[in-house]
Amino acid sequence: MNLKLFSSVIALFAILLFAIPAKAEKYFTLDQYIKIHPTEKILEDRFNKIVKRNDVTRLKKQLSPKIAIVYPGGEVSDYWRRSTKSFENRIHQYGATPRISKFYINASETMGKQVAIFQKALATDPDYLFFTLDALRHQRMIEPILIKGKPKIILQNITTPLKAWEDKQPFMYVGFDHARGTRMLAEYFARKTGGRGSYAILLPNPGYLNEERGNSFISYMDNNTSLKLATAFRTGINKKRARVATLNIATQYPDIKFIYACSTDIALGAVEALQEKDMLQQIMVNGWGGGTPEIKAIENGELDVTVMRINDDNGVAMADAVILDMLGQKSLIPLVFSGRFEILEKGVSAKRLHQLQQESFRYSGN
Repeated sequence: MNLKLFSSVIALFAILLFAIPAKAEKYFTLDQYIKIHPTEKILEDRFNKIVKRNDVTRLKKQLSPKIAIVYPGGEVSDYWRRSTKSFENRIHQYGATPRISKFYINASETMGKQVAIFQKALATDPDYLFFTLDALRHQRMIEPILIKGKPKIILQNITTPLKAWEDKQPFMYVGFDHARGTRMLAEYFARKTGGRGSYAILLPNPGYLNEERGNSFISYMDNNTSLKLATAFRTGINKKRARVATLNIATQYPDIKFIYACSTDIALGAVEALQEKDMLQQIMVNGWGGGTPEIKAIENGELDVTVMRINDDNGVAMADAVILDMLGQKSLIPLVFSGRFEILEKGVSAKRLHQLQQESFRYSGN
């Protein structure tokens, strides 16, 4: 290992080391939150039954909520597009006519640009703001709104309530429990490898996803298997950087069992690199989320496995929550909605794949 690469790896391990306890300080896990607030489990179970229904009762009164959506743009994953589409189709099913303004933030943009886009969304004077939370800097953007109480905030892609907001939580957290999905993938790789050998990991930028998908995976492997982490690269959610990192990994660590990827973009970049090196059948790669690009890669034998979100549950949950709130039934809404996962492996039958797609994309379409 050359000095430059060695220094990068040491720096990365320092980041991981200090990020693990930070998670425990900043967030409640869903189980922890339910233990403190036992009624949350009852609300969650009842609300899940509403979300799973495909038919809803059309409203007798006309509702027209103003909604601002601020989501990441420029990703290969279709998660955010499907989230918006499933929300729109579900809320229209009620007969509501929402006025929706959409804004997209590129994670690579400067903080100044991100704040400017966020302020544009607030300038529409929405009743509800859909936003995603990853870094502390976003936390600081959100806190003044929580204090003000308007608009009501639904935080997307996060299911672990912030401890700092315990006395003033947002309207709702909606998503899929990253730690749970990560554990499912960790258990899969532990079985496939017999818990022996070595692996590499491609990480997003420091923040929530890094902690929940990256650190929790390493922790599981360290505590439950004999698998050793050979190397780690910080690629961000960037397909090109993931490809370059994987070319380096394949050259320097050709005997690893698998590369763990923390997102769709990262996974597809890794696949491209292993194809170039003619090592796709030698080193396993996972997807994360099970959207359309990953499903195609599974069908083509390029990805070995993914943890598939029952994707449209998140958009449906947001629509159901908005409707209940506008009908004066906020007491029926849990603070956290966490959607379902399924493991999808290479070689899955066409029947099983069709079944999962129909369930996952029931409002956003295949």
